[in-house]
Amino acid sequence: MAAPSFSVECVGMVRDLSEALVPLAKSAGMALGLTEDFSGIRIYGDDLPGNDDAWYRLEEGPGPNELPIMSLYCHDNCFNPSARTKAAVRPAPEIWEQSPAPVEVSHAAQEAFSGERAAIFLHHHLLIARDVVREDVVGRNLPAKWAEAFAEAWAVYVDGRLTHWGLPGYPLAERRDRFARFFSVAGILLPDHWQVFESLWDGALGDQRDVLGVVKRLPGL
Repeated sequence: MAAPSFSVECVGMVRDLSEALVPLAKSAGMALGLTEDFSGIRIYGDDLPGNDDAWYRLEEGPGPNELPIMSLYCHDNCFNPSARTKAAVRPAPEIWEQSPAPVEVSHAAQEAFSGERAAIFLHHHLLIARDVVREDVVGRNLPAKWAEAFAEAWAVYVDGRLTHWGLPGYPLAERRDRFARFFSVAGILLPDHWQVFESLWDGALGDQRDVLGVVKRLPGL
């Protein structure tokens, strides 16, 4: 039986960057089993800087009854070796309809490109997209008050899974630093914070309801 087709396309990016990203995105998509969810990936160059932020949208598949295309919008600085992680889960259903329009312009100088950071960025965000499509994260079940805290916690779970699977993800130290900066009260984190972090990273916490219940406690500790 022939393997399902899976396309990758870059839009609004200079040729060198596109040529570097296409094989990385295809490799990430295949490693994450995205052929079950999408016909392909389309990466749009966006002019809104955001370090490791990304915006998502579902587009119609290439033909009738075909799976949708996962479109991801990001800025060139996501692939800079000095970028620090600010990636977040954006799980509300309407996110698929509120993506910025693609920008058909050339972006940053290509000497800033890091294949390692690009692979990390792509695996992280494509796994989040898979979680949303498979309804492991359901936006309508997230109170707006807690959405950002949930995003920070879920991102730990995302990178923990990638690490345990032997795939590129944001490293433990970087994710711990982000978690500490978000949840610390007066610069201090209590033991409960780190117990939650370790449970997320190890996969002991991976159900949306359980993660949401935990993060409701963390900001007030």
